[in-house]
Amino acid sequence: MPKARSRLLFAFFLTLALAWTGVVAAAPANIALVLSDDSAPYQETANNIRALVDQSPGRAVVSVYSPAGKKPDFGREHHDLIVAVGVRAAQEVMAMNLTTPVLATLIPRQAFEKIARQRDYRQFSAVYLDQPLARQMELIHLALPERTRIGVVLGPESQDTLKALQSAAKEARFALVVEKIGADEELLPALQRVLAESDVLLALPDPLVFNRGTVQSLLLTTYRYQDPVIGFSQAYVKAGALAAVYTTPEQAGRQAGEVLLRVLAGKAWVLPPPEYPKYFSVSLNYQVARSLAINVGDETALFQKLKRTADQE
Repeated sequence: MPKARSRLLFAFFLTLALAWTGVVAAAPANIALVLSDDSAPYQETANNIRALVDQSPGRAVVSVYSPAGKKPDFGREHHDLIVAVGVRAAQEVMAMNLTTPVLATLIPRQAFEKIARQRDYRQFSAVYLDQPLARQMELIHLALPERTRIGVVLGPESQDTLKALQSAAKEARFALVVEKIGADEELLPALQRVLAESDVLLALPDPLVFNRGTVQSLLLTTYRYQDPVIGFSQAYVKAGALAAVYTTPEQAGRQAGEVLLRVLAGKAWVLPPPEYPKYFSVSLNYQVARSLAINVGDETALFQKLKRTADQE
C-alpha cells in the first residue's frame, strides 16, 4: 500500500506540474505601446496595431501609454515587448536602457539610426516611415517619364543618404543634381542652383530644408522654374507638390502589427531587421499638374503600377 500510495502521489504531482507548464506556456505576452503624443496619427497607428494583435485572441495583452493618458512604469511592470510609436517615444524608451526588445514605428530611418547607435536589431528594430529611394525613383519614372534630371537639397540630417541616393539614381538611370546646406540662409541659393540644372525636385525629410517656415517659399520657387516637386507626405501634395508616395498611420500600424505577430509566433523574443514600408499610398495634385502642363494620368492607375513594381522587389 505505501508503494501504491507513493506512485499515486507521484502521478498526481506530475499531472499538476504538466498542467502548470501548459498554463505558463499559454500565458499571453505583455506588450506595451508607448505613444509620442495623443494626436490622431499616433492613436491611429496604435489602434491598428491593437486591432491586428487582437485577431489572435489569447496571444497578447496590449497596454497603451501616452503623455495625456496612462504613464509607463517599466521598473515595476513586466512587458515582453515594447512598441514605440514615433520618434519621441523611441528616444524616451531607449534612454531607459531596458533589456526588453523595442520595436519603433512611425519613425524615419535617419532618426531611428541616430537613436539606435549600433544596438543589436534583435533588441531594437523598426518599421520605417520613409519610403525606399528606389520606390521614389520609380514614382518619378511613372509620373514624369520625360524628366531625367533629379534635383535634391540635403541638410545636415539627410546628407548621409547621399551615397544611397547616387546609387538609386544610377540604377534608375537618372542624372542627379545635389546641393548640401548647413544653415537657413543657404537654402534659397542652393535650391536655385539645383533647379537651374534639374527638371524635377525630390524632397527628402530634413528639418532644415523642409519645414513650416520654408515650404511655401520653396514651392513657389520651384513653380517659377517650372520644376515639379515629388514630396514625402500627403500634406506636401496638398501644399503644392505634384506627387508623393507615403505611408499612412493606419498602414504603419498594420505592418508593425504583422511584425508583432511574427515575433509572437517565434520561440524567442527576437525582432527582425528594420523594414521599409510595404504598404503605401500615392497622391497627385491635379491642379499643379495643369499649371505645369503635365499629364500625370490617373492616381489609382499610378498606384497600381507602383505597387506591381514594389511586389516584385
